[in-house]
Amino acid sequence: MEKVFAELQEAIENGETQAAMDKTKDALKLGLRTDKIIQTAINPAFKDLGQKMFDGEIYVTDVLMASRAAHAAMYVMEPIISRFSGATKGIVAIGTVAGDLHDIGKNLVIMMLQGSGYTVIDLGIDVPVETFIDAVRTHKPDVLALSSLLTTTLPELDNLMEALVQQGLRSQVKVIVGGAPVTAEYAGRIKADAYANDLFEATEAVGDLVKNRIGKYAV
Repeated sequence: MEKVFAELQEAIENGETQAAMDKTKDALKLGLRTDKIIQTAINPAFKDLGQKMFDGEIYVTDVLMASRAAHAAMYVMEPIISRFSGATKGIVAIGTVAGDLHDIGKNLVIMMLQGSGYTVIDLGIDVPVETFIDAVRTHKPDVLALSSLLTTTLPELDNLMEALVQQGLRSQVKVIVGGAPVTAEYAGRIKADAYANDLFEATEAVGDLVKNRIGKYAV
């Protein structure tokens, strides 16, 4: 059991897509739960990669390859995870703001949230304020997650927060923001509910917001 977890983690860290799929299938054949696989192999892989990147041992391209391998593993488990969608922890609508075409960070957060039992509505990239507003009205998410990877698109976060207030929707949804140029101070200034610096913080913060808790990532 420990062997298959270690092999899956290694496959993800090395960006070996086929091996990641095969090891995930092996884990499922052993009767291991999807949440156990995620918590014991996939999550540790990204924590290890994050530390290595911080230490300068690997580069963004290595993380991209690892994310593809992780997505492949999640693809294998997706039918099982979907089968239990009725017991979702909550609904999260997520998107990258208008003017920003980055999706790597967003996609990793989506993977983590889905693996943790949330229903995730992916609004995509370059999402205008109006689309976010429509998503809140239509899907009634517990949390709205906003990503901005460019300094030039930061005003979009402010614009959306103002639009939620103007449309009378602000009290209906919790808002979490994140991305390279976003800071906790900025999140506080635009009156977001939480700020996250990476996919692990985002997942923890969403859990707090869904349960109406004031966690360490609240602003």
